[in-house]
Amino acid sequence: MKICRCGLAVVLLAVVLALAPDVPGPVRAHAQAGLSDISPDIPYVVVDTADNSVLAENRLHQRWHPASLTKLMTAYVTFRAIADGEISAGSPVTVTANALKAPPSRMGYPKGTQLRFDTALRILIVKSANDIAVAVAESLAGSVEDFVARMNAQARRLGLTNSHFVNPNGLHDADQYVSARDLVILSSAIWNEFPQYRDLFETPTIQTGDKLHTSYNLLLERFDGATGMKTGFVCASGYNIVTSAERDGRRLVAVVLGTSSQTERAELAARLLLAGFDTPSGRPMADFAPPAAPSGPVNLRNTLCSKEAREARYDPASENAVITSPYLHQRQVTRVPVQVETGGIDGEPSPGWLSRAFAVSKVPLPTRRPDYAVVDIHGEALGSEALLRGAIPVPLPSPRAAPGTVQ
Repeated sequence: MKICRCGLAVVLLAVVLALAPDVPGPVRAHAQAGLSDISPDIPYVVVDTADNSVLAENRLHQRWHPASLTKLMTAYVTFRAIADGEISAGSPVTVTANALKAPPSRMGYPKGTQLRFDTALRILIVKSANDIAVAVAESLAGSVEDFVARMNAQARRLGLTNSHFVNPNGLHDADQYVSARDLVILSSAIWNEFPQYRDLFETPTIQTGDKLHTSYNLLLERFDGATGMKTGFVCASGYNIVTSAERDGRRLVAVVLGTSSQTERAELAARLLLAGFDTPSGRPMADFAPPAAPSGPVNLRNTLCSKEAREARYDPASENAVITSPYLHQRQVTRVPVQVETGGIDGEPSPGWLSRAFAVSKVPLPTRRPDYAVVDIHGEALGSEALLRGAIPVPLPSPRAAPGTVQ
């Protein structure tokens, strides 16, 4: 009996698949989408937001320094404060001396400048201004420390199991970290709970006076259907991004952490989104159990910020970036820059700001009078009547005349 080679090949393939361990859906999607050349050291994930199913992933739970992705939580805490009535969109954000200490990226407004919370949030997302992040924190909670406590409280409430925040702007701290999985949950909470603020993340450019500030998210105006959300970079983290796109009524979120340039970051995010749109379904995120012990975060400073690395990478200003990629087209300006201005306050300050401004320690209190004895010129203690007379003229009764006496 003869068995044709094609039939034998089918039989062998069936045996191999039967003996092989179960291959999770996202790994199959990964292979089908042609993503196998991505560095295994880069954490990433692409998720269908309809059910948070994972379409492709790598190092989903690894802790990573967030850089300015931190500002997603800063925005979320502020959105909740507005929703709870603690502040309004028009309440004041005041630039303090402490805010001015923040290094770039920053707006550089003078100390005492005030702007609306909704204006500050747009600057926070598009310009990624570190000084404004500090000003928002202080103007809402009264201090950076109290604001950070809120950030971590919200992280716990949302179930961000591998996230911890130290500041509101993402400047590097060894104890500040997130994971790709946690960033998906956070970005979904922002998008679903606060649809009225989606435009902040979709804004490509803001304008202050004659100056334009363009988002570092290179998918905006370069990837069809892009809808935000935030980028981040410090030497320790590499180039990070949380980005989303919508096509044919389907919205996906991609997270990429630790790439070597902003162009690589954008291209990889676009690849993940395209692969996701080509993948009809994935697996529930709950199927991806975290490791027994958390890993990371790693510090990429020596790799990414050496002189050689800086000179080697193409890292232009975002508005001028020319990217030759099959996954991105050249920038096509689709929106007029949004003008942002200071002032325009029409809401009350936050209770936290008021408590800071009128803290007891700042209000001069009367000092207690010293305890000492009052004596006369002979050194004898004076009685209360004498003390009273010495201070305030007290009328005394006139002596009565004897009966029959004429005064």
